[in-house]
Amino acid sequence: YIAAKLALGYKLPELINGVTGITTAHFEPSLDYIVVKVPRWDFDKFPGAEPVIGTEMRSIGEVMAIGRCFEEALQKALRMLDIGADGLVANAWDREPKPVDELRRELEVPRPYRVFAIAGALKAGVPADEIAELTGIDTWYIYKIANIVEMERRLRSLKRLDDSTAELIREAKRLGFSDRQIARCLGISDDKVRAYRKRLGITPAVKIIDTLAAEWPSKTKYLYVTYGGSSHDVEPSSKSIVVLGAGVFRIGVSVEFDWSVVQLTWALKRMNAGEVIVVNYNPETVSTDWDIADRLYFEELTLERVLDIYEFEKPEGVVACVGGQIANNLAPLLERRGVRLLGPSGLAVETAEDRRKFSALLDSLGIPQPPWAELEKWEEVVEFCRKVGYPVIVRPSFVLSGTAMRVVRSERELFEYLSEVSKKPRLRSLVVSKFVEKAREVEVDCVSDGEHVLIGAVIEHLEPVGVHSGDATMVIPSFSLSEEVLDKIRRYTLDICRALGARGPANIQFLVKDGEAYVIECNLRASRSMPFVSKVKGVNLMEHVARAILGGKLELPSAVYEPPADRWGVKTPQFSWSRLRGAHPLLGVEMRSTGEVAAVGRSLYDALLKSWLAAQPNRLPEPGSSVLLVSGGGDHQQDLIAELARELGELGYKVLVLEPIPGDGRLLAEAEKAVAEGKVSMVVALGDDYRLRRACADYMVPLVLDGELARHLVQAIRLVANGMELSVEPL
Repeated sequence: YIAAKLALGYKLPELINGVTGITTAHFEPSLDYIVVKVPRWDFDKFPGAEPVIGTEMRSIGEVMAIGRCFEEALQKALRMLDIGADGLVANAWDREPKPVDELRRELEVPRPYRVFAIAGALKAGVPADEIAELTGIDTWYIYKIANIVEMERRLRSLKRLDDSTAELIREAKRLGFSDRQIARCLGISDDKVRAYRKRLGITPAVKIIDTLAAEWPSKTKYLYVTYGGSSHDVEPSSKSIVVLGAGVFRIGVSVEFDWSVVQLTWALKRMNAGEVIVVNYNPETVSTDWDIADRLYFEELTLERVLDIYEFEKPEGVVACVGGQIANNLAPLLERRGVRLLGPSGLAVETAEDRRKFSALLDSLGIPQPPWAELEKWEEVVEFCRKVGYPVIVRPSFVLSGTAMRVVRSERELFEYLSEVSKKPRLRSLVVSKFVEKAREVEVDCVSDGEHVLIGAVIEHLEPVGVHSGDATMVIPSFSLSEEVLDKIRRYTLDICRALGARGPANIQFLVKDGEAYVIECNLRASRSMPFVSKVKGVNLMEHVARAILGGKLELPSAVYEPPADRWGVKTPQFSWSRLRGAHPLLGVEMRSTGEVAAVGRSLYDALLKSWLAAQPNRLPEPGSSVLLVSGGGDHQQDLIAELARELGELGYKVLVLEPIPGDGRLLAEAEKAVAEGKVSMVVALGDDYRLRRACADYMVPLVLDGELARHLVQAIRLVANGMELSVEPL
């Protein structure tokens, strides 16, 4: 809080340095470590976006790595990005070297993760000075990268690991090589490399982040792990719990998971569960602030590093269920290596995540699910689609935020999709599910102690099925489901949690059609919507998670219980179309929003309008201004457009209805021009009209991409016109 105190009039010599607790804040830092911060980009989520970086920020998140040399910190940072990299070199995708001319072209244009092209060029024999000339990057960095490339060459030349190779492996670890990179160079398993290191005493040191280079004793709780030290700066905690954080922000993972980590940390401390140790590496988060945890490891969330910390600290257990998918994926791996998990077991996580096992569980419970199959051969995929009928949802197995997921409506579209995904590395199988059209999508955020379930909320999506949950408008409580269906959803939730032996947070997603609820998936971890649910309902779900993972029982009036909602809550996605030049603004099963906003209100429309207006660039159209409605064809859409046009006309707006004629782009061109000239105050676009949608993004015109959302917004605007005031009340 130095800046705040300076603003109040204090002088630097009057303030105590929080790192030492003895000296003043009037000093020049002297560091014995190096920090590397790398942005995370997700251009592949946005069709049409130009994957070029420049003076305008386009990254989604960032990571921060700490080491004793640049090489170590750089390789740690690249692992932290969660893009499938095990470091700078020796990655799974390093099979076929690229032609030198192609590498030179990659070096000339500043694109995301160009550092991998630099390493590739060095391997191909391109001189460091030429790389510096092509990239504009100082040669100091190029030579540091060359050190990593040279170490990879030396590792690949080894025939085996024995006592004679100890110093080389020690130097490789000092340069930031992971066990997996070393294992890949030698063609052996990660576990064999780890066992070899431990036998020869090649283990990392735990260091304090010291801004005084040991000139004064450092009292900070910030720690990092490095192979650039010979001794530990701290002693292990006497009694502790390790909480794994969420890592890098990216599409699908943002501050919502950090909220869960922080709230759980505070809850555990209130329950006197011992020292709480957080492992995270995201400098944007609250969990990496000074005063949140008893200890913070600013470190990788990899199996190797979590095991290093676990073996040093010897905690009571590790919590992997609140940090999102990175932490959740580690749970089964940690459990198999003897780590005690607090929360759902690794076996339970694996059962929920493995589509075959979870489907068998649902069948044994008599819970309906859409027809599906996990298939490896393309001909099997085609045969299954013909059997269940189109449309279907196709995706690679084990995905987050809908990566490479698509709704396929014909065999031609299926072959196009198969052609695209066949180019992706590490693709083993595809999951194909029947797409249930005209269904409602619903999800449940809950906490279980294995026998009882506290349902935070049954959340209904305003948009119909087919829009990713991260891009959907979420509503609490349900606005269209019958009490019979809601009871069925609650009962299914209880049955699933009991069958899995779930202990901690869970999120279960449903489809509802014709009075039946179908289960789509279950995640035994905190979800994106848990902060929203907790704030709308006034029930901090992480308090109950803390009790459950420590072995306590949930005190509920019945086996499954949902507290009533005394107000409405609506969560609206925030998109960044204007930041991503060329990106196609569209909704689908793959998530594309970069944030979210929420509001509570006395009614659905009160909360909806406040929430929608909080997202940029949304604003109410001025009375008498023009609203453009664009149909995508089909009787249902035409009826909806006619209904919207009539109601907006009654409210005094000038309504322009556009039904594009195939092969004739004149009408769309005129509409695009009107948007550019500021003659349109809002656009409802239900067709595939890229240029018009792009114009709305470029000129910051409110753009509505779903018919159901448009219908509800028009109703909200009507209520405001008739005198409804937007409520302002204390939470």
